[in-house]
Order: sequence, then structure tokens, then C-alpha cells
Amino acid sequence: MSASSERFADYFDLQLRFAALMAERRGLALPEAMGLYTNLRRRLGLFEPDDPAWLGFLDGLEAARTQADRLAWTLDCFRKAPDVRAPNQVPFGCFACEPPNNEGVLRIHFTNRELGCEPGPLSAARMDYRLDELRQMFNFIRREFPGARRVLGGSWLYNLEAYRRLFPPDYGASRRPTDEPVRLSGTSTWGQMVDYRGRVKPEAKAGFLARLETLDADKPWLVFPLRAMAATAPVEVFFDFYGV
Repeated sequence: MSASSERFADYFDLQLRFAALMAERRGLALPEAMGLYTNLRRRLGLFEPDDPAWLGFLDGLEAARTQADRLAWTLDCFRKAPDVRAPNQVPFGCFACEPPNNEGVLRIHFTNRELGCEPGPLSAARMDYRLDELRQMFNFIRREFPGARRVLGGSWLYNLEAYRRLFPPDYGASRRPTDEPVRLSGTSTWGQMVDYRGRVKPEAKAGFLARLETLDADKPWLVFPLRAMAATAPVEVFFDFYGV
């Protein structure tokens, strides 16, 4: 991950500052706030809160004396981190799916796997590539997960027409704000702070920092420009839309 570490410096800096502020406002230890209010555990390729590598990272963070030291430690750990997906996800390019749960609900995810490439992964020029990935994924779902009944997605991306156009219209039209409290330990909210190059968006950063001055510690997701949205539809709608 060393090639992309510096471009994420500003992104990680925002998360470290946010976690420190939330720790202060909620009376939490910094390690607990890091797990609740940043996506750094996943960014480090770690998926369990008791992973020794994560606990070691938190120890180093607590030992750091300044914000600059905390950021330097985070970047150093990120450079050494493996580039892995969550173990329960099956990847298809920028998309991934999880096996359905006991109710037949299957979750789908998006990750920018073309980081820094031109044009961006949701551009019109890349739309056919994304549709092909989705077609392959739902063909796999139909074949391997016959118990799937509904598809569920949750992300800030559902605010964007460039993302919704990749899916059946009924699915995009179903979008609603995610239930409260909004989880801030993944990319479903934090992802909106960076562009497709991995750089923090200046206007998003400015708004975020301004809203920190009036932070409601009981509803910290309100400092973000866009709300994470949830969308759902029967799996058959996707099979018909992608022709699988």
C-alpha cells in the first residue's frame, strides 16, 4: 500500500482528529473511539477488533505525543498493511457481495479498485466495465446463492446518480437514510470525503471542519456532507436487469 499512503495522509488526519474529539466529548479512551468513529481498522486490512495487529496499532497511537506523531505512525502502519477485502466478501472488480443471511438478505459493496486512474470508476466512460462486473456478480449469486431473496446496500454513494444508474431503477428509488445510530467505522459514510484519486475533497473537508465546531456527540454523522443511504430490492429485479 506504500504507493497510496501519502495521498491518504489528509484523509487519515481527519479521522484521527475526529476520533480524538469524539473521545473527549464522549469520555472514551482513544482506542475505543478509533474503533467506533474511524475506518482505519479496515484500511489496515484488519477485520476483528481483537486482532493483535490492531491492538498493536492502538498501542503505538496512544504512545504518540502529538497529532503529527499519530499521523506518521498511522501512515507507517498503512504502508505495511496487506491489500485485502473482508473475508466474507466475494469480489467482482469494484464490487463485492456477501453470502445471504438466514433471512435471505444479501449485502453488496463497492470499493474503488481503480484508485488514481483516469477517468474515475463511476464515470460514463467506465460504466460498461461496472455493468459487466455487476452482471458477473449477479450471475454468480444466481448460481451459488439460491437462498438469496433480497439485495441490500448501504452507502453515501446512493446519493449519486452516477452510482444509482448502475442498478435497477426500483433499487435506486428505494433509497432511504440508514437507521440511527449511523455506523462510522466503515466507508459507507467516510468514503465521501475522498475523490476517486484518494485525495480529500477540499469542499467536503471545509464543511466537515466547520460543522465540527457545533458537533452533536450523540449524532456525529451530521458533520458529514451527505447521509449514508440504504437501498433494497428483490434479487429477481437484479437478475432481470442484468439478464442473468
